[in-house]
Amino acid sequence: MRALLGFVRGLPVATKLITFLYAVFSVTTIVQRWRIQEDLIDREAAGVAGVDPGRFFVLRPGTVARYPWTLVTGALVESNIVFLVCGIVALCSVGSFLERQWGTRGYAMFMLVVSIVPAVTSIVAIVILYAVRGSADILYTTQVCGLAAVVSAYTVGLKQLVPDYTVKLFRGTVSFRVNDVSGVYTLVAPIMFTLLGDVGSVLLVNIGFVESFIYLRFYKRSGSTRGDRSEAFAFVTFFPEFVRPVVSRLSAFVYNVAVRLRVVTADEGYVQAVDLEEGNLEHVDADADRRRALAAKALEQRLEESAENIGASN
Repeated sequence: MRALLGFVRGLPVATKLITFLYAVFSVTTIVQRWRIQEDLIDREAAGVAGVDPGRFFVLRPGTVARYPWTLVTGALVESNIVFLVCGIVALCSVGSFLERQWGTRGYAMFMLVVSIVPAVTSIVAIVILYAVRGSADILYTTQVCGLAAVVSAYTVGLKQLVPDYTVKLFRGTVSFRVNDVSGVYTLVAPIMFTLLGDVGSVLLVNIGFVESFIYLRFYKRSGSTRGDRSEAFAFVTFFPEFVRPVVSRLSAFVYNVAVRLRVVTADEGYVQAVDLEEGNLEHVDADADRRRALAAKALEQRLEESAENIGASN
């Protein structure tokens, strides 16, 4: 118990706050829903959404105009106790690691982006589905909530910082490279959520992956520059070798369109900006490699400390 309390006290500020809100909002929603579940059986979809105790936290396309703050709180609500426990583990482990690497301000901005932007995009996608299908039920039965998008973003963040790091679990019985986590998660999670009938989470997984990559690749400020244009973090590197030629052509097309629309800066402009600010063009990739090495060392130390704490508690 003492080791657990020490672990909690050692968590960074933003991680503590986000985890606390996530636990409080989720437990409140789960408990209140359980208390009135019998009253919801015979109600229509819109009626259920109107009396659902979670309506003040959970994001639904049909109620977002009434409760606009759910665009923010939606990511902090889990309606399943198993997913809640997994989410707390993810926030306290991966989230705390990312906050230590990026700083509290950088991590908080990252969390805002990967929570709100995928939520808005998912709402738009569901409204389009409603326009195609013509059934208003989808606007009230579909919940856009939970950490599905955030976990996707975490895998992208780890890929940027420690792509070649090998995680070993159960004393080395299970091991995997961080570089492969994004692909596995974005493949397995949508299948799982589809089987559970959770359309909102299916959208969040995939949208969260793409939009977190866009943010980290082109917009997140790192020192004097924005984004990470290194070859090791190119979009194509997230995919297996046999599909990379197709992905490369598709991503190049989208990138060129984005540059023409001035949504992102062209690579040439990015390099020129770095060259002017750093005084050395080769510094770009070298600095990215240095940050990855430092992040890998920090992750190694963090895992060793966690193992020591677990051993001490036993």
